[in-house]
Amino acid sequence: MKKKKTIIISAILFVMALMLSVSSFLFVDGVNRQLWIHSIRTMTETIHQGVNSLNIQLEDDFDVLEMIKVDIIKGDSSEFEEIMESYNIVEPDIKLYIRNNIDLDNHIKHDKEVCKYLENSDLERGVLDSHISSLTGERVFNIFERVYFKNDMEAYLVKEYRTKEIAEQFTLTFYDYTGFSYLVNRDGTIMVRSRHKNSNKTLSNIFDLISPQQNELNMIDAFKDSIYKLKTGWAKFNYYGEGMIFCYEGLRADSNWLLVSVVPEAVITKQAESILLKTILFLGVIVIIILIIAALFYAVKMQESKIHTEELQSALRQVDAANKVKGQFLMNMSHDVRTPLNTILGMTAIAKKESNNKEKMNECVEKIDIAGKHLLSLVNDVLDMSQIDRGKMILTQDDIMLTQLFEKVADMMKIEAKEAKLTLDLSIQLRNEHIIGDSLRIQQVLINIINNAIKYTPAGGHVLLELIQLEDDIKEGYGTYRFSCTDTGIGMGQDFLDRIFLFFERDRNTTLSGVAGTGVGLAITKGILDLMGGTISVKSEIDKGSTFTVDFHFKVQQQELQQEEHTQDVAVMSDSQKEMDDYTSKRILLVEDVELNMEIAEELIGTTGVQIEKAYNGKEAVELFAKNPCGYYHLIFMDIQMPVMDGYEATKQIRNFDRKDAKTIPIIALSANALADDVENALQAGMNEHIAKPIDMEAVWKILKKYITLSSKSPT
Repeated sequence: MKKKKTIIISAILFVMALMLSVSSFLFVDGVNRQLWIHSIRTMTETIHQGVNSLNIQLEDDFDVLEMIKVDIIKGDSSEFEEIMESYNIVEPDIKLYIRNNIDLDNHIKHDKEVCKYLENSDLERGVLDSHISSLTGERVFNIFERVYFKNDMEAYLVKEYRTKEIAEQFTLTFYDYTGFSYLVNRDGTIMVRSRHKNSNKTLSNIFDLISPQQNELNMIDAFKDSIYKLKTGWAKFNYYGEGMIFCYEGLRADSNWLLVSVVPEAVITKQAESILLKTILFLGVIVIIILIIAALFYAVKMQESKIHTEELQSALRQVDAANKVKGQFLMNMSHDVRTPLNTILGMTAIAKKESNNKEKMNECVEKIDIAGKHLLSLVNDVLDMSQIDRGKMILTQDDIMLTQLFEKVADMMKIEAKEAKLTLDLSIQLRNEHIIGDSLRIQQVLINIINNAIKYTPAGGHVLLELIQLEDDIKEGYGTYRFSCTDTGIGMGQDFLDRIFLFFERDRNTTLSGVAGTGVGLAITKGILDLMGGTISVKSEIDKGSTFTVDFHFKVQQQELQQEEHTQDVAVMSDSQKEMDDYTSKRILLVEDVELNMEIAEELIGTTGVQIEKAYNGKEAVELFAKNPCGYYHLIFMDIQMPVMDGYEATKQIRNFDRKDAKTIPIIALSANALADDVENALQAGMNEHIAKPIDMEAVWKILKKYITLSSKSPT
């Protein structure tokens, strides 16, 4: 009986052991399959995110090319360079290739490989395969869009990408960075390789990873066919005895490219093998414990997958946000630039039509002047934004009488307030009004804030300006000055106040008011104050108004300036002063390569009475200076970008002449290059000062006053 019972127990144990073994095998097998499916799904989803990121960038950049294309085909050929320069502020990698003017042998400004390809291309748009740039020596690829002009001239708008930068977008994370990726064309040639330690740096074609001796030819042919047809999928091949998983998906945007990611099979199966090993070692462990471990393991993997997916989605959102900001900027600038351009062109047409009507002509000229100044302010805003973003803005250290500067700005803004039917009051309480700072940038901060208050305050409203000196100075020799601007305008909500100092931000409430603007003024103001070490804050309530508060920290002058000396520095030269100055016996050399610009400069500067001689490039300027005797010229206005010899080189050569006036003659840069770097380069080349185009006659008068000793006319 006992023996029979033992047999039964043994049978039961055997059956249980068999069931446990079968269950364990089925469990491990099931887990293996699920992990495999999940791994492939994770890889395909991840590569899909990478493809989407690249597609979005390429498609958005094609949209930008289309936008530029629409702009330039409306203009004359003389306007192409100006339009491209305008766009190159935010899109420096976009160039215009004139199809019939591409010199493949002696081309200087364009990549020869791009030139060669476009000369033989009949595509309207597309992506040019990666190659070594003949200009930079870097590996690049390009997108292009064909442009047709009214005169049957053909060209291409081309944007260049550096592969080492674009590679960052698809260096995807697979299983602790064991996977790696390539961008390939439909022939398998590698266009861009990911910046990954396992990425083969010598491999030129993705198919070189697949040996015909280790893999079935029909599978290789099927894989090549899928790649050629830009399909989406995955395949497994052997590489030196190791299984490799290839996941691939084709890009859109006319590229004929695919993103291919390669992951060792061993990495995928390692987890399943770990479970199998544990199952063999702990065969007697209760099934429930095994299930719990498996469930926990599966949860961890799902969490990792979720985190990876969220990271990719976050990156995609950031890319999308950046593209939206770029698109919004271009849209705002296109609108705000076209508005004054429309006025300028429209008033010009009316002026031509009404050439015999002096009153109408004067009205048109006045409106053209207003629109031109508005257009210049937009360009200056973009330049300021660029300099702040690159940390290139340079502050000057001027001797300033703060009371007069503040009153000068207030008087100017009172005119705008009066036109808007507003009252504007000011209050000043200072102990030390003589300070050191950048007068131009201080005025810019004040004007931006006051101008906003006037724009967004309805007729009948009130604007109060206050300037006080605080008691708590930051350190000895410095003063803290608080400027506040309070208005009774439309106000702003708290959600907008949190982002008010970001570029391109405008409150919906202000947008509905119909006031034009690009949304960069306050961001520029904040950037200038950051450079100065100052602060800005705002309090606002919808329909009740806003208060902007700015704290400046200025160095106080040890010896205060005399009132009349400061007035001479700050105040604009009066017309009567100008009439008293006699420059008719003085001679200047005007250097300018563009005939129209020369005509404008000659006409404007000629109003001072000074004698003008002309040179159309730097070489002519050097020759004229050398040919004439010492002291013949009293001043030189020098353009920068010119053919034959630029303004920098011409200045250096003049300064190197072995004659007395070569080192002392004032050389003033008169150039459209208006960034801080351009001013610094002009000074480094030996120039005395820099005036930015368009020409400001107040600046010209001050230059003449500063550098030319003259006799005065007797008052009549």
